[in-house]
Amino acid sequence: MSNSSVTIASNRSWSIGRDKLTPILLLLPIVVLFAFGYLMPLSQLALKSVQSDGAWSLKSYSEIASSSSFFWIVLKTLTLALTVTIICLVIAYPLAYTISRCSDRVATLLLFIVTLPYLTSVLIRTYAWIVLLSPNGPINKVLLALGAISEPLQMVFNSTGVYIGMVQVQLPLMVFPLYAALTRANPNLTRAAQSLGSPPSDAFLRVTLPASMPGLVSGCTLVFLSCLGFYITPELLGGPDDYLIAQGISLRVLILGNFSEAAAQASLLLLAVVVIFLVFRRRIAEELDDRPGSDDIRAASALDSQFTVRRPFAERLSSLSHGPILRLHELLSNVRKPLLYASAGFALLLLVLPFAAVIPLAFSDAPYLTFPPPAYSLRWFSRLFSNTQWLDALSFSLRWAGLAALLSVAVGVPAAFALVRHRFLGRLPIYLLLISPLIVPHVVMAVSLFFALAGSPLIGSPLAFALSYTIIGTPYAIVVTIAGLKRFDRTLERAASSLGASPITTLRTVTLPLLFPTLASAAIFAFIVGFDDVVFGLFLSGPSATPLPMRMWDNIRLEISPQIAVIAVLFLAVLVLLCLLRFFVGAAIEGRRTRAGI
Repeated sequence: MSNSSVTIASNRSWSIGRDKLTPILLLLPIVVLFAFGYLMPLSQLALKSVQSDGAWSLKSYSEIASSSSFFWIVLKTLTLALTVTIICLVIAYPLAYTISRCSDRVATLLLFIVTLPYLTSVLIRTYAWIVLLSPNGPINKVLLALGAISEPLQMVFNSTGVYIGMVQVQLPLMVFPLYAALTRANPNLTRAAQSLGSPPSDAFLRVTLPASMPGLVSGCTLVFLSCLGFYITPELLGGPDDYLIAQGISLRVLILGNFSEAAAQASLLLLAVVVIFLVFRRRIAEELDDRPGSDDIRAASALDSQFTVRRPFAERLSSLSHGPILRLHELLSNVRKPLLYASAGFALLLLVLPFAAVIPLAFSDAPYLTFPPPAYSLRWFSRLFSNTQWLDALSFSLRWAGLAALLSVAVGVPAAFALVRHRFLGRLPIYLLLISPLIVPHVVMAVSLFFALAGSPLIGSPLAFALSYTIIGTPYAIVVTIAGLKRFDRTLERAASSLGASPITTLRTVTLPLLFPTLASAAIFAFIVGFDDVVFGLFLSGPSATPLPMRMWDNIRLEISPQIAVIAVLFLAVLVLLCLLRFFVGAAIEGRRTRAGI
């Protein structure tokens, strides 16, 4: 064998070895972070649940099993999660369908409206619903003016307020998967069905609805799992009877000091969420699947054909009902557009209504909370900027949520590159592990960190918040970066490589600059989720570590002043500026690519 052949074989084996080593190196930082900051605390939580008075025992689980009150709390939590999921599906589907049929420019605007509440503090939105739903609030005033009611309805601090607030909070989680599935559906198949005589409503049921099933399943799973451990909205909008699992866990830790039973309840909630998460793992991890896209409609049609096996009785029933069903479809086809637009408009109104309440309140001249404001001034702005406690809390949240966002991007982006651009054993399980903090209730993670850090100097310190914010922010950085990499055109990378640029040079000069809008979006999402967090603050706060959401939490629970509205306005202004900056930078990069002829 010649020396050149040996050299080629050696280079090839080195290249193969490097390709196998690259994903390990890319995933190493985030795996270490999750092992010590996420998996280890959850493991300690499970171990604590089987301990009692320093000895191994299943006493906590036996007490839970014999508790009728816990059974009713679980039933109430499941009922809430299921009901909110169904309502979100009914409201979100028309909106997602409408957006998928709009032009690109209109769809971008509507998606921005859907995204804006998702990026806004849950505390701010919950505060807005307290204003809107109160007996003297604008909704009751409008209903009284229309003559729909004779006296104000009690819609806050009870189940009604909880359901309304939860639906508004969870609605974007349902819209996004549905929109993604509907945009992948082939509209030519719907037109073909209509050209063959199928009414539009019948074509929707036979073609569009089956094609959207992946998004429907994903959306329902995300909303249901998110509702199981949701804490803020039920706690602030609910009454004494609206007691859910998350409230029970926090009560046992923060007030009763019953750590073993709290750990047992948190472990059971974690187990339920993980089981459902694993059952629907394929739908949740659909973004990672880069196989040639299967035709959803063809698969749905095949599935539908399996359930439409003809029987003599069924044939007779079908022939008898054909006429009435056809007339019903024709009736629905005549009113489908007005109903569709009205439903989509209602969904958008539900999403933006809280902003219509908090923005005027920020400029109120009243010394207390009243809507609409009797006069307008900047008194609450000056009061906020002269309050050192609020400013210290704001500074704390900005510093540590900002640091956590940078760390989330630093460990999440390499992990996204490894998952998208490399094929290796365990790719799907690792992806599911890295995005699982999106699904695992924050109250479970907060309790586990509280137990893991108890007795150490980290409890009540800024570093504990940096760790927790990074854990919950990293999945957003991963998901956003994966979406950007899936859309990324690698032509420029290949061109740079063909001109002799090393992989590191190509990454630094080509890939990362083109991905800057995606990286900016990942950082914004990671920052918002940390900046908005309340649950970790309940368990990890200390005299020198009090984030802004904790100040807001105490204000809403004890005072409900227009001070929160001022923070909401400032928050929205910064958020809009960040989104506009990201948009203009992305447009500038796209313009450069267009001028370069790429």
